[in-house]
Amino acid sequence: MNDDQKNLPLRGRETTTAAILDAAEELFAARGYDAVSVREIAERAGVSHALVHRYLGSKAEIYRVILESNARGMLAAAPDNPDLLATASLMLRDGLTEHSRYLRLVMHSAVRGVPTGWPAGTFGATERMVELAERAAASASPAEPADHSLDPRLAVAFMVALTVGWNALGPLLLARTGIDDMDEDAIVDELERVALDILRTHVPVLGDDDSASR
Repeated sequence: MNDDQKNLPLRGRETTTAAILDAAEELFAARGYDAVSVREIAERAGVSHALVHRYLGSKAEIYRVILESNARGMLAAAPDNPDLLATASLMLRDGLTEHSRYLRLVMHSAVRGVPTGWPAGTFGATERMVELAERAAASASPAEPADHSLDPRLAVAFMVALTVGWNALGPLLLARTGIDDMDEDAIVDELERVALDILRTHVPVLGDDDSASR
């Protein structure tokens, strides 16, 4: 009996699969898709190479599962919330605190591409914010000044780019600007403020009461 067979009754398939996905996500986030092998994922998870293939299939399939499960998790951070600013705040904070590795995977995927068919159909958080931004723009009074208005989709894209880009480059930028001793919670607070200011300035959101996003 090999080690996998000994451990499976104790760990169970669900627990083992979760361990494999966690190990894979950690490696992919640190090094990118191309630089990680299934054998390395197996070693990090403490299982055999064959077991990884049996439970999850190819490396591309593992990557796809990680991307899609994280995308669902970020979308669930603001379930059915009709307020654009509150939704953006919740998703931004969730991304930077609970799904930071996922945002690094998004960056890796955008720069290098991966053979998974992503991002089609898996970027639900952004799609949700676009929906709310377009709804807010359509509901705005025609009398409101439009000097700074953008296509609401572009405003959301800028906010998402800020969030994903900061997650990937933040530690380097903090060091280069001499503020790497800044408190992490304070950094998230300031990123939220800047990101929401983009939406407030460029999307005609009705009303100024955004206390839910503070």
